[in-house]
Amino acid sequence: MKPNGDYTIENFELHHRENPHIYDAFVKYSLQVAAKREYFSAKAIFHRIRWDSAIGEFDSEFKISDGWINHYARKVMRDYPQYNGFFTTKIRRVSYFDPQEEMVI
Repeated sequence: MKPNGDYTIENFELHHRENPHIYDAFVKYSLQVAAKREYFSAKAIFHRIRWDSAIGEFDSEFKISDGWINHYARKVMRDYPQYNGFFTTKIRRVSYFDPQEEMVI
């Protein structure tokens, strides 16, 4: 583990720059399900991305850590404010997020 933890906001920003296709897929599936549901599971969307990668790509070595799920969920809700609150987020004892940003509008 890195000194400040693996799943910090700074590490997410680096991860996102190196893997923009993950966010693109996360947004695609988030918007699809948001058209039919008021709330949904960010983890389920991650599993969908994993499924598509495993089935759709021959000999894929695609891996993505669950530690990034909350970052992707929060990013979607920031980038698409009309879906603020679509994903449930929690404030943990050790959190990388500002509690003021956790408020659902």
